[in-house]
Amino acid sequence: MEEEAIVATVEGVPRTSIGESLEVEFVNVIIRAFRSAEYQGKVCKATIKEPAWLSKLEPSAPSDGYLFEHGEFSAGFIKDDRITTGLKVTIELNCS
Repeated sequence: MEEEAIVATVEGVPRTSIGESLEVEFVNVIIRAFRSAEYQGKVCKATIKEPAWLSKLEPSAPSDGYLFEHGEFSAGFIKDDRITTGLKVTIELNCS
């Protein structure tokens, strides 16, 4: 099922060097469902649907989705100034 969510926090992480000449910056974010109370006690897997550009910045997204617990999940992205607290996100949830 699709669910509306929001980027709740954005935290920078130290720069990462790849090889001798490439430095990449990453951010860790927490994405929280608007209706997070409905998911208390449920364990789900979440994938990002919208905005489409956000999913392209996931360097190591799990193929079956992020572990979604207590109405939220955390993810790492390549730094992009569009990733800000309050960004609206559409996620796909698969709950058991």
